[in-house]
Amino acid sequence: MKAEYLEEPFLIFGKGKTICPREGISGLNVYDTVQSARKDQLLIGMVGLEEDIENLKGWLHRFESFIPANPKGKQKGLFKSFPGFNQDQGFCAKFLYDTNYDRILSPKDVTEIAKESNHEKRILDAVKLFEENIKFLADIKNCDVIMCVIPKSFEGKIVLENKDEEPVEGTAEDDDGPELETNFRRALKARAMRFNVPIQIIREYILHDNKKSQDAATKAWNLCTALYYKALQTIPWKLEVDENRPKVCFVGIGFYRSRDKQTIQTSLAQIFNENGKGVILRGTPVTEDKEDKKPHLTFEQSYSLLKDALTKYKFATGMMPGRLVLHKTSKYYDDEQDGFEQAMAELGITEYDIVTVMETDLRFFRNGLYPPVRGSLFQLTEDRYVLYTRGSVHQYQTYPGMYIPAPLEIRIVSRVSSAKTVCREVLGLTKMNWNNTQFDNKYPITIGCARKVGEIMKYLGENEMPKESYAFYM
Repeated sequence: MKAEYLEEPFLIFGKGKTICPREGISGLNVYDTVQSARKDQLLIGMVGLEEDIENLKGWLHRFESFIPANPKGKQKGLFKSFPGFNQDQGFCAKFLYDTNYDRILSPKDVTEIAKESNHEKRILDAVKLFEENIKFLADIKNCDVIMCVIPKSFEGKIVLENKDEEPVEGTAEDDDGPELETNFRRALKARAMRFNVPIQIIREYILHDNKKSQDAATKAWNLCTALYYKALQTIPWKLEVDENRPKVCFVGIGFYRSRDKQTIQTSLAQIFNENGKGVILRGTPVTEDKEDKKPHLTFEQSYSLLKDALTKYKFATGMMPGRLVLHKTSKYYDDEQDGFEQAMAELGITEYDIVTVMETDLRFFRNGLYPPVRGSLFQLTEDRYVLYTRGSVHQYQTYPGMYIPAPLEIRIVSRVSSAKTVCREVLGLTKMNWNNTQFDNKYPITIGCARKVGEIMKYLGENEMPKESYAFYM
């Protein structure tokens, strides 16, 4: 077995490059500042109880100025001070909001919904309450993004109770019923999609300084980055790439069950280039393999899915990729792979890598207190590798996580690139989630996005067209 270390991939910002999204935004400004025609104002609509909206505005005002880092991790650089969301530095943009863009919920309506005894009706009534107000702000006020604050009384009834260290948006999930899944966050995201304005869901307890939520600087980093990407649908950073190599396009294939758990469908998520431009496409119902119980695309399904996606990709970006990298979390069946390769052949794509990115029970250990270093790569066979996308970080001289990290297994089915290049790209794609500023997400965005898309798509009707931008799913 061979072991080696992959250097931390660099990210490109407006004035240079670094490995950390927070360091890059603070000192080098967001990437799209290189564009002269960029927007620098985010018009924000708000839906919630009056007191919650007042508290939300207080936080946004606080985010406009410098916020010191959490002192617990400041010494090793784990936590970064927030520079302030303003037009002078960092994001180089500002928030626009006032009462003209508020939709105040009636406390009486909220109380009545919370008292509803029927689980599914309670969830759907809450979704409808927010949906009506989102529609007004989208149609009449033309907001860039709409923030929805979930009332405290909905905790435990509409969404799960508070969780320690929960991200800013949180799961906002309900307790799924045994027969038909009814999930507040997923349903609201799907219903709001038709109004063509991304939404940001906020849990009420996030608006307070307490032990149940992140420190103020971390909240600012994650929420402001998500709002920036959703509102402007542009990228705060991009991956450093070798300009001498063909332009690459990454594709993630994901599967999801229907809400009644009877049908498996496929979603092709975030087919995108190094600049983050791309499309999302919904596939057709698929069957499970009788032996391993894994979803299985037919030749026609895989062929149509990839060809349609690449055609839309060309329309969105203006060109076909010079090289394509296909990621999936399960094995490729022969007819599945044949369909993908036929689609690429017809579109003139001759350079491609077909890769499985999956969980593994294998673990490695090192001397001392800390787990293996992020970027540790272990070769099992010529085409099987174990990659630590989370682990100890050289630059911080510590492990930034709370639990023992689990690596990913990389199985290379077909390739024109070196195995090291394929694995290095997986590591780089873990830094491309613009929903937060964490530089060591476990999964590459191709897989992480596919899962998020599937969660939302199951709530769309057969005749409803899903949005092509990831901003509507995150």
